[in-house]
Amino acid sequence: MPTVVTRSAGRFQLEVDGATVGSLRHFSGLGMEADIAQNDMGPASVAKKHVANFKWAPGAAKVGLGMGKGMYEWIKASFAQTNVRRDGAFKVADANGKVQSSLNFNGGIMTSVTVPKMDGSSKEAGFFDIAFQAEQVQWALASGEDISKVVARPGKAWVSSNFKLSLGNLPCARVAAVDAFTWRCELAADSVGVFREPTTQAAKVTVPDIRLTISAADFQPWAEAAKKWFVDGQHLEADEMKGRITLLDPTLNEANALGWIDLVNVGFKSFNPPEADTTTDHLMTFSVVLYVEQMNFSLKAF
Repeated sequence: MPTVVTRSAGRFQLEVDGATVGSLRHFSGLGMEADIAQNDMGPASVAKKHVANFKWAPGAAKVGLGMGKGMYEWIKASFAQTNVRRDGAFKVADANGKVQSSLNFNGGIMTSVTVPKMDGSSKEAGFFDIAFQAEQVQWALASGEDISKVVARPGKAWVSSNFKLSLGNLPCARVAAVDAFTWRCELAADSVGVFREPTTQAAKVTVPDIRLTISAADFQPWAEAAKKWFVDGQHLEADEMKGRITLLDPTLNEANALGWIDLVNVGFKSFNPPEADTTTDHLMTFSVVLYVEQMNFSLKAF
């Protein structure tokens, strides 16, 4: 079964828990893969190879904030590490919107969510890269279902320059950029041979660090906070901060926020003074890397 890559708008549909995924830019994966065992026969013989186990390739999707309730609740539950398994289907239709084939998956666990870089100078729409591992996949042909008029719940487009960061009592109005970051969940496989599909369990969640680029105009208060953290030893759990990355609509009014990512138990990992560069006309900036213990994902539309 080949990897599916979507190219024709309106001729495909991704569903999660029965809800159509909106703002879908790309989907691929859910092919079949084998783990190959090799028996070395010595210098005079060709090594023998055989299938030790098989698994389904990960699924991957690129979605915007209008992703729909099913995908949103899957991300939210995964970040919260609760009820993370989801079922769904990827359907491919002909020019008339009639489904020709479908990849139906069960027991999907989200393995990564990449939040795009947020940059005040960007004019690009923001999309999230999602990866998941399905426990079972079924390939179905030509159901004939008409998906030409199936529309996901509409959501507002988000431009990646429209964001606001808050972090403890630190000044954040001049944060120029938040680098892309990826939340990950590692899986443990219960492999039992070629006659049964292996099961998977969520084994370890990795919450990413966050790298900020900030105008040098706010260097002093950030430097004072960093000195207290690194030099003065005020870096116990009670000294950790709370933060939020708010995803804003074109009005930039926080009351009209599209969604947000809450940052729990945040601390300094590194602090770097401004860099001098006479070859550019850019304003001087400094960078900060923060560790985060937990993230929570919310969309206002739901």
